[in-house]
Amino acid sequence: MDIAVLQQRLQSALGEEFTVGPLLGEGGFAAVFRCREASLGRDVAIKVLDLDRAPVPSLAERFVREAQLVAQLEHPSIVPIYKVGRREDVLYIVMRCIDGPSLRQLLAQHTRLSVGDAGRIARQVADALAYAHGEGVVHRDIKPDNILIDHKTGVVLVTDFGIAKAAQAVEAASGPLTTEGMVIGTPQYMSPEQAAGDPVDARSDIYSLGIVLYQMIVGEPPFDGDSSASILAKQLTVPPPPLRRSRGDVPPELADVVGRMLEKDPARRFQSAADVSRALVGALPTAAQNRVKVPLRRRLRAFAMKALVGVSVGGCLLAVAFAAGVVVMAWAVSGRPPRLVATAPLSEPLTQALRRRGALTRGDTALLAFQPDQASDSALLVIGRRQVVVLGGSGVRRYARDSVVGYDNNLLWRDGPHFVVMLRLKSRGAARRDTVYRALPVRPFWELSKRIDRALAAPPSAPAPRTGGRVHPRPRGTGRRGRTR
Repeated sequence: MDIAVLQQRLQSALGEEFTVGPLLGEGGFAAVFRCREASLGRDVAIKVLDLDRAPVPSLAERFVREAQLVAQLEHPSIVPIYKVGRREDVLYIVMRCIDGPSLRQLLAQHTRLSVGDAGRIARQVADALAYAHGEGVVHRDIKPDNILIDHKTGVVLVTDFGIAKAAQAVEAASGPLTTEGMVIGTPQYMSPEQAAGDPVDARSDIYSLGIVLYQMIVGEPPFDGDSSASILAKQLTVPPPPLRRSRGDVPPELADVVGRMLEKDPARRFQSAADVSRALVGALPTAAQNRVKVPLRRRLRAFAMKALVGVSVGGCLLAVAFAAGVVVMAWAVSGRPPRLVATAPLSEPLTQALRRRGALTRGDTALLAFQPDQASDSALLVIGRRQVVVLGGSGVRRYARDSVVGYDNNLLWRDGPHFVVMLRLKSRGAARRDTVYRALPVRPFWELSKRIDRALAAPPSAPAPRTGGRVHPRPRGTGRRGRTR
């Protein structure tokens, strides 16, 4: 799919009513863009179907009918549809834009969630399914990608209702679709009856939600494999690994609920999503709460990324970018300055102090001396013309100047932005790295980054000429120098 071309087609179809912004996601023959609605001054998500890549022409009409059906659903945990439109070769669905991560993104960052948050997410999805099932709509593609968490309220919302049903109807009429996992289901989350190609009902969604709940607790879905066929075979025949074997802090009552959701025989499962919701609250009373704790670093990263990619979308996103810049600058200004930051030429008293601490050898010239003012990460880094020395709590690490070829840094979010700073080393032809700082705040990192490149770019001094003998260090407790022989 050519996203740029599809974006242009969508903008042409929308005219001046919406301004098409950055891509939010894609798959198969559909993509979702963040757009700005001019008349109401709000951001929306617009899913656009690439009709040129649709497997059969009737899929467009089926999508329109299903979207119109889903647009009638009004529930706090279902992403609302505002409008369905078609202009020539573009079909689009305008939906509420949820500012916050999908469950897939949350699991990618944390692998598994707290038992409480897992229960709260599953209970809200069950409530959304209970309402939709009561309106005659079966989702058919419950998976982490289709579960969103609003970072402002912590409320869970389900999206993509009815899309799978549209594709299955087309499949029944014209043969299998060519895009695996796009709209007809994802193997890791498909129910046994769905995997077997049998008719599905609300109990299929309950099984899929059981898979999602299992993954939130354990960190991976119960069934996986090298191919779709192997995964579907497990869905049909293999029982899930016991939940409490992987997560001992799961209450037995909650493990029983998950086990019943994952029964292979639909008749042995919960018969309604409302029953699932009640059972979850009975096993875990805190599941009755709505708010899910989206970690601060996830909220800040999403906020900053939205600001960066949204500059071209319009005035509101420009304001977001400005606000994100203000946040980062506030961290930089309010952070504690380094305890020591000095570049060549160093004063004689400082040079002597570094030598007394063993951070600078005699005959060497310091190009940079740096030490943050934080108890958890206060290593002293000295870059000299002959040696690079790291003096930390674990001792002294020394490297020949010509063995240090540069440095790397990684951005982390730990209640705010922090940086990992690593020296790049070459040793016997192999590259390796030494982590000097594991969590350097913005202000000291800014001070270091302005100086470290220049210090490392300076040519190292040639080693002192050898005389054919060895130089012995001065014995401790004597006033005599070591002799040369």
